[in-house]
Amino acid sequence: MPPRVPHATAWTVFDPAYQPGTSEQRAGDLRALLNPRSVLAILRDFYSRRMAWAALLISALLLAYGGGAVMFWYHAIYLGEGGPAISHWLHWLLDSSAGFVGLIPAIAVILPLAGWVAARVQDDQLRKTLYVVTGGVAFALVTAPGPFLHDALVGRGTWVASQVTSWWGDGRAPLPPAEQVGVVAEVARQVALGVPLYIVTMAVALVAVRAVVQLWRAA
Repeated sequence: MPPRVPHATAWTVFDPAYQPGTSEQRAGDLRALLNPRSVLAILRDFYSRRMAWAALLISALLLAYGGGAVMFWYHAIYLGEGGPAISHWLHWLLDSSAGFVGLIPAIAVILPLAGWVAARVQDDQLRKTLYVVTGGVAFALVTAPGPFLHDALVGRGTWVASQVTSWWGDGRAPLPPAEQVGVVAEVARQVALGVPLYIVTMAVALVAVRAVVQLWRAA
C-alpha cells in the first residue's frame, strides 16, 4: 500500500499557516505522478479537507468564467469566428458554463497535483510561483482541443446553439463566416494564448483561495 501522502502535501500552497508533518516535508519523488495509486493518495489527502472543495470551486469559476472571457474575446471578437445569433454576453455565458461543467474534473486533478509538485519547495514565494506555472501550463494543455469541442457541443448549428438562438436570439446579431483553420494552427494558437492566460488566472485564484482560507481560520 502506498503512503497516505507521498512525502509532500499540496495544501501547503493554499494555506501558508499549515504545518505539515516531518514525512510530508520531505521532497517527494516526481515519479510518483506516474503511479496511479500515488496520484490517488495525493488527491485523497487534498480533498480530505473541507476547504479544498472551496479551493476547487473558486479556481474552477475563475478559470472557466474569467479565463473563458478572454478566450471568448479572442475567438469570437478578435478572430471573428462564427457563433450563434445571440448577444456577446450570452455567448460568453454559454461557452463558459459549458467549460465549467466539462473541465471541472480536470481542474479537480490539476489543483492537488500542481500543489504537490510545488510543495517540494521550501520558500513560500517560489512555491506559489511553481504552483501557478505548473497548474497554468497543465490547464492550457488540457484545453488545447477546446475550440473543436466547443464547435461540436455548443457551436453554430448544434442543438444547444439552435435552442439558445431560438429563445434569446433577435436575428440581428452578426454572423460572420466561420474561419477555416487547420488543426495544428488552431491548437498552437490556443496553447500560445492559454499558457500565459491560465498562469495569470491560476495566480488570481490562488490569491483568492488563500484569502478565504485565512478568513476561515480567523472565524
